Amino acid sequence: MIRFSLPRPVPFLAAALAFSPIALSGIGVFSTAQAADMQQNTTQLDFSVMGTAHAVPTELTVRLSVRSDSPSAAAAQKDVNTRMAAAMKLAGGQDGIVAKAGGYSIYENTPEHGPKSWTARQELELSGQDSVRLLGLAGQLQSQSLMLEGLDWSLDDATRNRLLQEARTEALKKVRPQAEQSAQTLGLRLARLKEVRISYQEPGPRPVMLMAARMADSAPPQHSPDEQTLRVNVSVQAELSP
Repeated sequence: MIRFSLPRPVPFLAAALAFSPIALSGIGVFSTAQAADMQQNTTQLDFSVMGTAHAVPTELTVRLSVRSDSPSAAAAQKDVNTRMAAAMKLAGGQDGIVAKAGGYSIYENTPEHGPKSWTARQELELSGQDSVRLLGLAGQLQSQSLMLEGLDWSLDDATRNRLLQEARTEALKKVRPQAEQSAQTLGLRLARLKEVRISYQEPGPRPVMLMAARMADSAPPQHSPDEQTLRVNVSVQAELSP
């Protein structure tokens, strides 16, 4: 029995590629040249947009201090320690109020005329979102001879993060329409957004400096917060083509 084997047909494209290396090389050169030409014909556009969000500060920080002057360093420190312990005990019983004992210092006073003395001082920081109770506590502590150094209004973390997200979304929504409008004005079209950078501008705590005074017979301090603005800036690099 005789069997015949016929050669398999070779597809035309495969045969052309197999037997035409010059043609294949030419295609590669053409593609590279075309890509380079397209890149040379693009125009770079740099611009920026901004998103904003507004809110009234939600957290109040009250800064107070305990100070004692005495001919003896030990006596000055003992007085400060005793009064600070009493202040922390009073503040510690208040729900929603965080009390932190701050920096401690002691130094010697050496006047040109008169006896030497020692001054001990420690800071106390109270913070919370219930400003009415917080200011009331500050008034109580002032009546115990603590000095009011100042008030700071700020945003709590959850509110700040939510507002930054809103401002970022607002800014990003402006990017493509502005790029397309600019391209149209120039008689071009938007090819792509090449680079996008985001930066934040957050307001720091708003200090309200108050005159320190003895408050034994006066009302607690009062102050209303001013609205704060958070900004998100988006810098864009776009490519425009004919």
